[in-house]
Amino acid sequence: MVCTPDALERMDVGVRDGRFAALAPPGSAPADAPTLDAGGCIVLPGLVDAHVHFREPGLVHKEDWGSASTAAVAGGVTTVLDMPNVLPPTATPAALEEKVARVAGRSRCHYGFYGLLAAANADQIEALAAAGAAGLKLFLGETTASLPAPADGALLEALRVAGACGLRTMVHAENGDLLAAAARRATGLDGLDAHLAARPALAEVEAVTRICLLASAAGAPLAIAHLAAAGAVRAVRRAKVDGVDVRGEACPHHLLLTHAQAAHLGSLAKVNPPLRTEADQAALWVGIADGTIDEIGSDHAPHATSEKAVAVAVAPAGFAGVQLTLPMLYGRLGPRRLVGLCAEGPARTWGLWPSKGRIALGADADLVVVRPHPPAQPAAQWSRHPDGPILRLCPPTAEVVATLVDGRPVWLHGAPRGSPAGRWLRR
Repeated sequence: MVCTPDALERMDVGVRDGRFAALAPPGSAPADAPTLDAGGCIVLPGLVDAHVHFREPGLVHKEDWGSASTAAVAGGVTTVLDMPNVLPPTATPAALEEKVARVAGRSRCHYGFYGLLAAANADQIEALAAAGAAGLKLFLGETTASLPAPADGALLEALRVAGACGLRTMVHAENGDLLAAAARRATGLDGLDAHLAARPALAEVEAVTRICLLASAAGAPLAIAHLAAAGAVRAVRRAKVDGVDVRGEACPHHLLLTHAQAAHLGSLAKVNPPLRTEADQAALWVGIADGTIDEIGSDHAPHATSEKAVAVAVAPAGFAGVQLTLPMLYGRLGPRRLVGLCAEGPARTWGLWPSKGRIALGADADLVVVRPHPPAQPAAQWSRHPDGPILRLCPPTAEVVATLVDGRPVWLHGAPRGSPAGRWLRR
């Protein structure tokens, strides 16, 4: 059963020269054609994960590109867009070129890179666009790296420049001043309870509202990363109604887990924005149903086990996820909606459509073969540090059998195949 943009139907899929060349009735394949038997399975376009932290350069004790890209294809992800908060940050064309050079020949999936938008490099936007950045990433509040945003006046001008260059800006939307004030007030609490109190929904809602207003004035396209608060979902919905070019992203951990469910895991479940309440989680699912949320990204952000094995207050935020999105969400979303949110949606947002995110004649032959029921045994995890709350608390609902990139099997029956051949998707 093949999921195309038009239907879910039984067919043969033909590939030639890295592209889909035939969508034909079953049994149409030439007798001498090499084949991969997907009987009893669902064939989906390869997932596009537009929110990963693969940690190169500078942070390879947490993850490296080889382990991360193997985890990606093990989870049916054939394209990733990597974040700029590495060492050094991807803040200049030279830093972008360094990342490109490091990853060349080492990635099992296709890849692109965001450039940074921060106070210290707002003059680099045009150069980053010319160098091939997939988009920009803006951190409005303190997270796992200190990359302060421009003041509002300078930010408005930076968004104007980004829009003129055709770059969409993905925003970590939490108000830094409100976070600092909340942290000072979070006395008498510890563990994840203190973390949740220190990052209140108000900080997220204010930041989403403000950046949407600035983007509207600047005529700049936006994407709001990892929506977690009900009020932030409402703010994106209002901005869309008002004509703002804003895309909403949700993450599997916010869709599948609440603070109450994961609090006992302590630092292992620490993430920014934090896991929130059942009401916040319900609002995310409403946002998926009504189109406020356009895409799902894993926010894959592993840390070394030793870094997480400390008190919540000093532990870094984030955990692995790129291999888990499809297995954990398939049963909740079904094939058509999963493709819409995890393949087509991000491909459209980041300028990869129509080559990526669909099974259609002429599109790149990136696909994943899925067995649509829980696996008989847990899948091996390929991230360098895979542990996290999703892995511990969420049972898989489907199994990745095979992943093809440009028509070549790169993952088959539980193991990587062939040499890394992913391409840089230069903007």
